[in-house]
Amino acid sequence: MDARVNTYLEVLRNISEELRDAEKVVDDIRERKWELVRLLKDMGHDFTASTEGMNVVLSAPPSMRF
Repeated sequence: MDARVNTYLEVLRNISEELRDAEKVVDDIRERKWELVRLLKDMGHDFTASTEGMNVVLSAPPSMRF
């Protein structure tokens, strides 16, 4: 096998591992975001009263009601 193929395959493995790690970080951050949204909703926060809040409303899963 061409040495370049081995090099590219190793780079591909490394990138795939980096992506898995990054996706886990994103999933953890997203989970924290929605937990904060739930807490704020329970406290009676009106997400429709601000641009930032509307961004949350528009990106929320269908099961989340505002």
